[in-house]
Amino acid sequence: MSTPEPVRHTIEIPDQVEYGADEPESAPSAATWSDVDARLRTERYFWLVVIRPDGRPHAVAVWGIWEDGCLWFTMSPRTRTARHLARDPRVLVHLPDAANAVVLEGEARQAAPATVPISVIDRYEAAYGWRLDPADPQMPYFAVRTALVRAWSAADVRGTATRWDLLSG
Repeated sequence: MSTPEPVRHTIEIPDQVEYGADEPESAPSAATWSDVDARLRTERYFWLVVIRPDGRPHAVAVWGIWEDGCLWFTMSPRTRTARHLARDPRVLVHLPDAANAVVLEGEARQAAPATVPISVIDRYEAAYGWRLDPADPQMPYFAVRTALVRAWSAADVRGTATRWDLLSG
């Protein structure tokens, strides 16, 4: 995957509002793609938000592997989450760290076994101690085709909020 171009957000927050009061005094600079990519590659847990049939959100924590702009995760197709994805693949994914947020938007679909990279299978086993066969119908891989990534630091939302459009261009 080539390095996407960042787009800086303009965040309107009143000056008197103090965010990140418990954060370090030196605010970080704007997020770089290499920093965000590295965080996604080393994260253990991801919050996955899907859409229920009535339009309400449904959130669940999943184990995942980030590789080449795609988040790979596994789950039984019998779960409520997988059933929601079969009906509507739109998802939002975020890391558990609210002080240094990373949020993904895209579509998640069950992956055909031949499309799951061996590197993803190997990394999943190394991270979670569980080698899953993508051809196992009881625990297939899903792939989030990521369209948009947003990142910011709570210590300086105005100065760090950045967006990357992965499907543009």
